[in-house]
Amino acid sequence: MTISSASASGLETPPRRRRVRLLTALQLRRRRIAIALNCLALAAIVFVLAFASPEDRALAAPMLVLGELVLLYLTVLWNYDGLPSVFEAGTLAILAAAVYGMVPLAGFLMMQGDWDRYCDARLQQYPFDPFTLGRFGWGYVIYGAAFVATYLVVRGRAAVKTTAFEVPRPQLIAAIVIVFGAVYAFVVVVAAVYDLRTDISYTPEELQMRAEMLDRMPYVVRQVSENVTLMLLLLKQAVAVLLLSQWRKRWCRAALIVWLSYEAGSVAFRLGARTTAVLLLMSAGLLYHRLVRPVRFRTVFIVGALLLSMFLVAGLIRNLGFGREVEQPKNVLTTGNEFQALYATAFDLQEKRRNGSLTTVPWQIYAADFYLEIPSQLLPFEKIDPALWYIQIIGQGGYLTGFMFGVMSQAAVGLGWPELALRGFVLALFLALLHRWYVRRATHFWPTLFYLFVAVWMYTTMRASTFWFIYYIVYRFLPVLLATKFVEMVLSRVRRRAVLARA
Repeated sequence: MTISSASASGLETPPRRRRVRLLTALQLRRRRIAIALNCLALAAIVFVLAFASPEDRALAAPMLVLGELVLLYLTVLWNYDGLPSVFEAGTLAILAAAVYGMVPLAGFLMMQGDWDRYCDARLQQYPFDPFTLGRFGWGYVIYGAAFVATYLVVRGRAAVKTTAFEVPRPQLIAAIVIVFGAVYAFVVVVAAVYDLRTDISYTPEELQMRAEMLDRMPYVVRQVSENVTLMLLLLKQAVAVLLLSQWRKRWCRAALIVWLSYEAGSVAFRLGARTTAVLLLMSAGLLYHRLVRPVRFRTVFIVGALLLSMFLVAGLIRNLGFGREVEQPKNVLTTGNEFQALYATAFDLQEKRRNGSLTTVPWQIYAADFYLEIPSQLLPFEKIDPALWYIQIIGQGGYLTGFMFGVMSQAAVGLGWPELALRGFVLALFLALLHRWYVRRATHFWPTLFYLFVAVWMYTTMRASTFWFIYYIVYRFLPVLLATKFVEMVLSRVRRRAVLARA
């Protein structure tokens, strides 16, 4: 018996050893490639900055370091996992920070020392000083560095390395369809009762019309209808999960392609809001990587660049179509865009605070993350939206104008760079722990949908306050979860009674 066992062990050991050696070799190869890429990127950055003019260097340095932080993040996780970290909330968070920082800095570089006539008007009230603009851009680097360092340490090697997924039961699928129909019906009824169009373009006339319609709507109804309307995106994500989890079925593939084409085409035709369509397309791409087939870095870069370009071009075309200028902007990066607008808001606040023209900042602006989820009717104090407060202090209240109040703006009126480092650390800690939680539940429907929901809203950590997405979880995800669970429970009971009746 002993000889037989030893012989069996001897027969099994060499293949195992070969597999271990092969895995070790692949890991060492990935590590060498990751180190080489980062060293090459750092050398290229030093070379470019060494030959740049002082003015260009001031703007290019934070932009290039932001890009290096993203490369470091991606290569470290690739070294850990062997796959691109695509379906990951932390990835989308650091990409959002990099894009919102790099795009405006690239635009400033292209302006060559003078404001583009089509750039954000709030920037044009200040002298074009590359050193001041570049110094402000280092805030993005501090935020990104704190995030990357914390996330990589806490997240570690926890990763989903398989496309395995449990297709939901028929009762759950039916419940999702029923809830989707109910939410859509509610949106249609509210729009009909208050004569509110849901497919407006962004022409000044239609924006004015919508503002007047909203003024006629009771405040409580407006609160509820806004959140219920945006629940449709979550339900569309749920449908995308169902379709992509059965990708091998031809009708599922056809239905998904036709549906996504319609969503993208309708936005392009109306020149309206881009957010829902972009987030839905992003969700489909993330789910394809998670449920169908992991994509390569090359595909990620091409699709990401294409999506960003489409986003910028769509906004530019929309502004051109509704503008009154005969001459047209020459560059999508130098003309006003969402990324430049966020930079302008934070920069304007910093300069106003520096020159003493910023009025006293209400304490609610600092505490917005902590009371955002509580309805204003239940608060013993005034609930102030930071973005609306900013509009008031620049004297544009009452106009059809809206400016976003992101994390850079929070730091500009708060503690500055230390606050950015703290916010980056706290967000990274939260997302890394969330990722580890999801890895243990990745084959189930609700954890996958929840993780996807959080991931696609990560851009709000730059566009709004750091934890603005928690408001979406409370008022959009949880109601859909509870409603769907309730309908699923009812359908299950009906099915059991029907089975017992037939028996």
